[in-house]
Parts: sequence; structure tokens; C-alpha cells
Amino acid sequence: MIQVNSKMRIGYSKSLPIMVVIPNDQLIAIKAMVVLKNGSRRISPHITSKEVFVAFGNKPFLTSYNGSFINTTFHTLQNIQNALNDAGVGDTMKAIVPLNVDVYNLYQSNHVPSVGWFRADISGPMSQIVNFLTNNNSLFTVNIYPFFSLHGNDDFPFNYAFFDGGNLIVDNGIQYANVLDANFDTLFSSLKAVGHGDMSIIIGKVD
Repeated sequence: MIQVNSKMRIGYSKSLPIMVVIPNDQLIAIKAMVVLKNGSRRISPHITSKEVFVAFGNKPFLTSYNGSFINTTFHTLQNIQNALNDAGVGDTMKAIVPLNVDVYNLYQSNHVPSVGWFRADISGPMSQIVNFLTNNNSLFTVNIYPFFSLHGNDDFPFNYAFFDGGNLIVDNGIQYANVLDANFDTLFSSLKAVGHGDMSIIIGKVD
């Protein structure tokens, strides 16, 4: 992870993606736009990688944030990617939003992956974000926490969280033996429900 205002000398392999991160406390749309217009020109001459991701925010739709970033996230995404496009680097630098698994209905009772959908309170912003990412050939980024499933839930199957099998979930003939697989396919179903079942996905973090 690299701060956008750093003086940079980067010589990584072209096959290694690079991620530039803007933290939550800097999610001010106009400021982000100005930083990226200047920062992209400063960064791009020193990068040999063919893939650069500008990740802004960290799980901005986390329920514990009480909706603090719901009204700003999509507009900030637009400003950042448009700034990259205006700077002439939009083909190789893509804006992304690292999201938490609670943007979809993973922990609803009696859920199965095939009936995944985005949370009702953010269904509008999520559709906007997914449409915009797709139109700019960008990716959906999600942080998945199979081990955290145990936290605060004494009844959660230990083996299911730690990839040891058992406690199978069967959904339309598909067997899920761990949280990660079920989680990933729930996201896939949620994307499919808004018309983007073919969208590429990055798993940003697994805990």
C-alpha cells in the first residue's frame, strides 16, 4: 500500500499489481479528485506494473459506521476514476472500493449462497458502484473474514470457519464445506442479482 502523496520510485515487475490507498478519513470527494489528478502524474512515470489499483476507503459501508459514508462513497469513486481518466492513466489505473462482507446477506438466517443480495439500505449505492466499476473495466473488491465468524457466536461451527470440512451447506447440488467458498458465491449471486454475474472479483483480505 502506498500513500498517494509519496515521492515514488517503483521498479516492481510488470506482473505485480500495485495498490495505492486513500484512508476513510480522507474521503472528501473534491480533495480526492485534486490529489489524484496531481498524484497520478507523479506516480505513473515511476511505475512499471501494468495494473495499478487506487483503493479509497476501508469497508465504508460497514454497519458499525452507521451510514456515515453511504452518501459520499459512489461520488468519490466517480471523481477518482474520472480524475485518473482525465490524467490519461485510466486504462492502467483503476479506482476500487474495498468492501466488507456485510454488504450482502451472508449472515441472514437460513440463507444459501444462491439467494445472495445486497443489503436493502445500500442496494441503490451498491448498484451504482457496480455499474460504474463495470463501465470502467474495474473490479469488485471484498474483504472476507471466515475466522471472525466465530467471534461473538459460540454456536458457529469451528470446522466450517477453519476449512476442516463438516457442517456442509448444500445449495442446488453444490456442497460448501467452509465459510470462504460460501461467502464468495453469495457475493457472486448478489452481483448476478444486479445484472453483473460476470464481474471480476478481488479478495482483498482474508482473516
